Amino acid sequence: MTIGELLTRKTRRNLFMGFVAWLAFAGSMFAAAELGVRLLPLVLFVPFIGLVIAQMFFVRCPRCNGNLGQLLAQTLAPGPLKRRVMNCPFCGADFNDNP
Repeated sequence: MTIGELLTRKTRRNLFMGFVAWLAFAGSMFAAAELGVRLLPLVLFVPFIGLVIAQMFFVRCPRCNGNLGQLLAQTLAPGPLKRRVMNCPFCGADFNDNP
């Protein structure tokens, strides 16, 4: 498994789980009114924020430990927001190499 595959897997996992957490939070706003549980949206918002923080600060280059979270989140963005990253901007490690 190359560095790029490893980082892409981490980023996709974080973004997918973040999307599921956001959907649960959004759905809980409608369900909380019917169930009478006012803290449910707040409780479900915490995992979403936790996953955003995990993506931003805990996805790191395996060679230099540089923070790549925000940069790699842009590689999975749709359309013109998408960026192609081939190496680490901190140490220059090629993402096609093995860790």
